Amino acid sequence: MNPLIYIFVILLLLFLNVSMVLLFVLAFDSIWRGHDLATSQRAIKALIKIISRHKPDAKNFYDLGCGRGTLVLAVKRKLPCLRVYGIDNNEIRIFFARLKSIFLGQKINPVRNVISNGVNFKKQDIFETNLENADIVYTYLRYDLMPLLEKKLQDELKQSAIVITNTSNFPNWKPIEKIITYPKVSKMPDFETLFVYIKK
Repeated sequence: MNPLIYIFVILLLLFLNVSMVLLFVLAFDSIWRGHDLATSQRAIKALIKIISRHKPDAKNFYDLGCGRGTLVLAVKRKLPCLRVYGIDNNEIRIFFARLKSIFLGQKINPVRNVISNGVNFKKQDIFETNLENADIVYTYLRYDLMPLLEKKLQDELKQSAIVITNTSNFPNWKPIEKIITYPKVSKMPDFETLFVYIKK
């Protein structure tokens, strides 16, 4: 038999084994580390329209709780002039976000006190992230985190910054717009509904 076939089979088996390990790590992470819902493509399209309509001159976009970076990469692809930051406290999700970025050919920067026009992923608690330069903040977090996040954003964001939340809304801020991206009836109130706020 041809030695090239043996090499190909070995490489294929190696690839399959690595893929299985990565899938196991992802499944384990989702089960044990909690909330890991990706933003739907429908919500991403609506988000891009919101940014274009309310803040076309924005420079800095932050996704707080970015997970595996799907939204961050989509925003950067559609709005390449934005500096896009994905923040998550889970090193496994940040690893996969960076890996996805590399495979999609996005220029990434691991956020080491450098400003870049690429995609920036950082493993950090969102409540320790400095948001003074944020023009737009997006989050898809649990309801119980929203009061704390609302206070942090009120204290740190500059005036006229846009905040977009998915499904969970703030207890005190009033949205200027509410966009339902999942029109089917759901047992979860406001599922995939985007709430748009402007910091005053």
